[in-house]
Amino acid sequence: MTSLTNRQFLAVLALRDGTERAAVQIESEAGAVRDARRFVREQLEGWGLEADGFIDRVVLATSELVTNAVVHARTRPMGESEHVEVALAFRPGIALGVLVTDNSGKVPLLTIRPSVNATSGRGLNLVSAMADGWTAARRANREGISGKGVWAFFGCPEPAGQLPHSA
Repeated sequence: MTSLTNRQFLAVLALRDGTERAAVQIESEAGAVRDARRFVREQLEGWGLEADGFIDRVVLATSELVTNAVVHARTRPMGESEHVEVALAFRPGIALGVLVTDNSGKVPLLTIRPSVNATSGRGLNLVSAMADGWTAARRANREGISGKGVWAFFGCPEPAGQLPHSA
């Protein structure tokens, strides 16, 4: 596995040839985190990414990103339907990206030193600890800002049962 910058992760995962993709839309409610974890775990197992602790790191980072989207990024009143999307991009032996999108244009900031008494503010610190990089950006459409996407990047192992790619 090679250490990549966030920009390099994005460039690698944007390539169509050889990049596997999967996505799911989940209702922005309390059960979203459980549903996102299940989706990610099943997809990574299906791709053969069974390296020691890898799936657990990705699932934990996803859990934090989806929690942030559900708790901090709702734009509609409770009771009205709103979704977050969890998308995976996988380039075997190189990179895995988890993208969580929501409807809020407010980009999250890393809390450098959350108070020991704080009940929140540690999610992106956990993402930083689990992932090899992360970034966030607003999404725009013709009408203007329509939300944001938050990526977590992982240098990833070859899927189980496959030979390494030759250069």
